Amino acid sequence: MANVGAVISSIRNIMRQDRGISGDAQRLEQLGWMLFLKIMDDKDQELEVIKDNYVSVIPEKFQWRNWATNTEGITGDELINFIDSNELANKGLFLSLREIKSTTNPKRAMIVKEVFDGTNNYMKSGYEMRKVINKLNEIDFTKSEDKHVFGNIYESILQELRDAGNKGEYYTPRAVTQLMTMMTDPKLGDKVLDPAAGTGGFLSAAIDHVRDNYVKTVDDEALLQNSITGWELKPVAYVLGLTNLILHEIDVPDYHYIDSLKKEYNSIGKKDQVDVILANPPFGASIADGVETNFPSTYRCKESADLFIILMLQLLKQNGRCAIVLPDSSITGDGVKARIREKWLTECNLHTIIRLPQSTFFPATVATNLLFFEKGKPTNEIWYYKHELPLGQKSYSKRKVIQFEEFKPIVEWWHERKESDKAWKINFKDLKNFDLDIKNPNEIAVQYESSDKLYGLYDNANSIADSLITEIVNEVFVEPSDILENIISQHKGLLKNQDSIKLLKNAIFKEAIHGKLTSEWRKQNINIEPASTLLKKIKAEKKKLIEQKKIKKEKNLALILKEEIPCELPDSWIACKFIQIVHYRKGKKPNSLVNKKDDKYSIPYIDIAAFEKGIISNYTNDNKAVFCTKENILIVWDGARIGLVGKNISGAVGSTLAKIEVIGCNVDYIYLLLQSNFLFFNKNQKQAGLPHMNGDLLDNLVIFLPPKEEQQAIVEKVDLLMNKCQKLIQEIETLDKHGKTLMKAMFNVTFDTKTEIV
Repeated sequence: MANVGAVISSIRNIMRQDRGISGDAQRLEQLGWMLFLKIMDDKDQELEVIKDNYVSVIPEKFQWRNWATNTEGITGDELINFIDSNELANKGLFLSLREIKSTTNPKRAMIVKEVFDGTNNYMKSGYEMRKVINKLNEIDFTKSEDKHVFGNIYESILQELRDAGNKGEYYTPRAVTQLMTMMTDPKLGDKVLDPAAGTGGFLSAAIDHVRDNYVKTVDDEALLQNSITGWELKPVAYVLGLTNLILHEIDVPDYHYIDSLKKEYNSIGKKDQVDVILANPPFGASIADGVETNFPSTYRCKESADLFIILMLQLLKQNGRCAIVLPDSSITGDGVKARIREKWLTECNLHTIIRLPQSTFFPATVATNLLFFEKGKPTNEIWYYKHELPLGQKSYSKRKVIQFEEFKPIVEWWHERKESDKAWKINFKDLKNFDLDIKNPNEIAVQYESSDKLYGLYDNANSIADSLITEIVNEVFVEPSDILENIISQHKGLLKNQDSIKLLKNAIFKEAIHGKLTSEWRKQNINIEPASTLLKKIKAEKKKLIEQKKIKKEKNLALILKEEIPCELPDSWIACKFIQIVHYRKGKKPNSLVNKKDDKYSIPYIDIAAFEKGIISNYTNDNKAVFCTKENILIVWDGARIGLVGKNISGAVGSTLAKIEVIGCNVDYIYLLLQSNFLFFNKNQKQAGLPHMNGDLLDNLVIFLPPKEEQQAIVEKVDLLMNKCQKLIQEIETLDKHGKTLMKAMFNVTFDTKTEIV
C-alpha cells in the first residue's frame, strides 16, 4: 500500500517546479481536478463490474485508465496538448469534458461538466505533469486502506486551502461537524442540505451518521444516496467537496456549483424544502453586486451570514432541524440584524447556543457560536453552553486543533440539561432587541465582601490538588529523585498543568509494566505460580488449538536476547514475544459493492482516520452486534500503522481489523499494555508504541509477562491511579476558575473597575 501522505508531499514538491503554478491556491486547484478524474475512473470501473451495461460518461479517450496509468505514457508537449488543445478536430481533455453530454446518465455527465467548467490546467510542463500523474497512480482508491488513509490527507489539503488565503471559509474542524451532526441527528429519509457546502465536511459527516445508525439494507443505502445535497460557489472547494462525496460512496452526488444566495427566494416552495440543514455559511465575505435584492426588502444587507439565515429559514420544512455556525456579529446588533433575528426567533425554536473559544477556527480569531433550532414553533427559552479550551491550553492552533473528545461534557449535558458555571438558559421574554449575546448569569458575582469566600474556595481546591499529587507520586515512585522530592515538597505548582499530568500518567504505565507498582503486592503473595509456568500452559493450549485446526501454526520466533530486555524484571516475571500469548483472527478487506453491515462480515471495519494517539473511540452503536467479548481486543491497521480499538465493542466501516484473542492471560492487562508507549522494544532497544507499528513488528516485539494473579493486581492499581489523575485534572480546572475569579475581585476592588478575565 502506498504511503499516501508521502505521495501528496511529493506531488506538492513536483508542482513547485512547474512555472505555470503560482502559489498554493493554483496548486490545490490543479490537484483537485486530477484527483477527481482519477477517483471517478476508479468508481466507474467498480460500477462496470456490478451494473449490467454500465458505460462511463467520460469518453474512452479521456478515461484515466487509458491515458494516465501507463508510467511510460504520453508526456512533454504531447501531454499538454492532450489536456489543453482547443482545436475542433483534436479537442483536448478540458474542452471535451466541458462539452460532455450523456443520454443514459445525464446527472453524472453534468457533474463532470461542472467540474471542468470551473477549473483550469495551470501546469505548463508535460514532463512535470507526467511525474504528478505517476505519483497519483500509486494510490488505489478501490482499496479501503488507501481510501480511508486518504481521509487524513484530504483534511490536510483542506487546511492548506484555509492557509492559502481563503479566510477559513472552506474549513470547519472535523470535531465541530461531528458534534453538530450528532446533535441534529439526520435520519434515514431526511433530506439533508448544506447551502454553503465548501469541501463537503458536513455532508460527509451526515452520510457517516446515517450509515452508522440507520442504514440496514441495500434499499436503505439507495434512499441515503438520494438524500444528500450541497451547493458551493468556489471552484476549488466545489471540486474537492464533490470528490469527498464520491469517496464517501455517493455514486452520483447531488452537489452543485452555484451561488446559493442567487437562488430565487420567492420561488422556493415545499418541493424545494429539506428536513435538515447543516452549515457554516461564510461570514465577513463579499457578496455579488445586487444579490441582496433577491431577498425581502426588510432583510436586505451586505453580510453574507445574515442573508444565509433568511435563506435557510425559507429552505427548511415545517419541523425541519438546523445547526449552523455563526459569529457574534450575527447574534447581536441593531437594524436589519435585529429584524432578521426577530423573524428567526418567532418562526423557529432556537433551543441551544454553544459558545466557542475565539481560536476554534484558527487562524481566524473570531468569536463563533453553534446554533441549533427547529422550524415551526416560536422560541420559548434558549439554553447556552460555554465550551472552554482544554486545561493548560491558551488557544487552538495549527498543531492543536479542537478534538471531538473535548465535547464529551456537552454530549452528556445535552439530554439532561442543568444550569452550571458553563450552562445557563434565558427566557425569550427577557431578550432585549432580540440580542442573543448573553453572558452566563451563573458565574460567581465578584464583590469585595465575597473575596474571603473566594479565597477559601481557591485555597480548598489548592489543598485537594496538593494532596492528590502527593498520593499519586508516593504510590507511583518507590524511590523518587531528589529533584522530584523537592518539587513535591515545595513546588507542587509545577505539576498543576496538563503536560505534567500527562507525564504522571506515562509514569504510571511505565512503572506498572516494569513491575514496580506491585512490589508490595508480591511481598504479600510469595507462593503464586510464576509467569514461566503460565507461559508453558499457554503454549500447550495453543498447540491443542493448532491440532484441532482452530488456529494456524505460527512461524518460528527468534530467541529473545538479553540486550532486548532493557530493565531488570521481578523474579516471578518473564519476557516473551507478544504473539506467544495471543492469536489473531484477521478481518477480510471490505467489499465496497456489498452491504458492509451484512452478517457475513464476522469482523467489522473502522476508519483508521479516527486515530488519536493510537487509540480509536467514539464509534460504537447499540444497533450493531458486539464483535468482541470480554476475552478479546480489537485492533485496526492500514499496513503501516496499528490502532487499538477496544474490548466489548461494536463494529464500524473502515480499514482492516483483527480480533486479538487473549490466551491464558488477563485481557485487561493486555489491553493496558497496548495503551502504553513503554510496552514494546525492538531489536535495537528502541521504544515503539501505537500507532507507529505494523503487524510484523507487533508479533516480534518483547513484552513483560507477570503471573496471572499479579496481572489483575496491576490493572486494579492502574485504574485507581488513573481515577486519581482524573480527579486531579478536575481540581486543577476548579482551581484555575477560582483563581481567575479571585483575581477579578482584587482588580475590581483595587481599581474600582469591572475587569474581564479570559
